[in-house]
Amino acid sequence: MPTNPVFTPVDNNGNVIGSASGTAGSPASSVTSIQGVVGGTSVPVTTSTTTTTFITYLSGAQAVSNAGVSFSTAAVSALAVDITLVGFTGGSSPAVTFFADRLGSDGVWYRVWTSGSLTSAGVTSVQIGPFPAATGVVTAVLTGTARFGWSSTGSPTAITFSASVVGR
Repeated sequence: MPTNPVFTPVDNNGNVIGSASGTAGSPASSVTSIQGVVGGTSVPVTTSTTTTTFITYLSGAQAVSNAGVSFSTAAVSALAVDITLVGFTGGSSPAVTFFADRLGSDGVWYRVWTSGSLTSAGVTSVQIGPFPAATGVVTAVLTGTARFGWSSTGSPTAITFSASVVGR
């Protein structure tokens, strides 16, 4: 079974800038440290520009489902979700649906975006936040916590994709 990273810290150009330690497949809040590239010293997650990378899945075979990796959105008002689906391994008419949820003050997860059922290679991109309605935009107010995940149908043994969730 493929494993997924907690996340890989990258800069605004997609360059890997360090490594994260924590438990793979656990919420981003379980990260115990982030190693910077200067001297390998643990440094806190900071936003030196106006964007913060929350989740990065590098291109490769991923698990066939993920109930959601949660992360704090307290310092941002919008998210950019970008996914490149490469394909599926095994299954009969496999499909995948990606989603983003926000945590309500009642402790219930509320779906704010879903990709719909994707069955072939391609790119999906959406902006989620307090924007005017437009193509590729989901108008939604973020709460203090969000999560990103996916589910599949058609019994694939793996799904190959890359994805990133960036906040601003």
